[in-house]
Amino acid sequence: MKPVYKVCPKCGAVGCFKPFTDYTRGMIYIDNGIRTETIIVVDRVQCSSCKSTHALLADFLIPYGSYTLRFILHVLRAYFHRSCTVEALCEQFSIAIATLYKWKDLFLEHANLWLPVLKRMSQISIQSLDDFENIDKLPSSFFRRYGFSFLQSHQTMGYSRSP
Repeated sequence: MKPVYKVCPKCGAVGCFKPFTDYTRGMIYIDNGIRTETIIVVDRVQCSSCKSTHALLADFLIPYGSYTLRFILHVLRAYFHRSCTVEALCEQFSIAIATLYKWKDLFLEHANLWLPVLKRMSQISIQSLDDFENIDKLPSSFFRRYGFSFLQSHQTMGYSRSP
């Protein structure tokens, strides 16, 4: 399901979007515990008021990245479960060790914003990650509250994902 923007995140105009263009993007997701890759088409709209353009990203996509939210949470769940070494985990999902630690650090930073009960890394449990997966529309809700996207490390001015 594609998101629909009602308010321009840049200028605040209401009902001002018109189709603009689209682009393809690689997407890495988890399918039955296995890393899977595909190419998707992302639609863009343009605000008729300020002429800014916005990508219509589904909630499972993280801006400026190829990995889906569910993929990252699956990897982090395995990391916090400690069922294998970091090296084996990264090899299993074909990610760099630095990427895993970047995700872990972003998760801890963002989780502490979103769920104040997660105060320290030692308090994170497998259930905590499961709780994140069960929050309906987590990325767009997180963005509305904090002004940046959950697990997005690339910061830009004027970028947004409001529904």
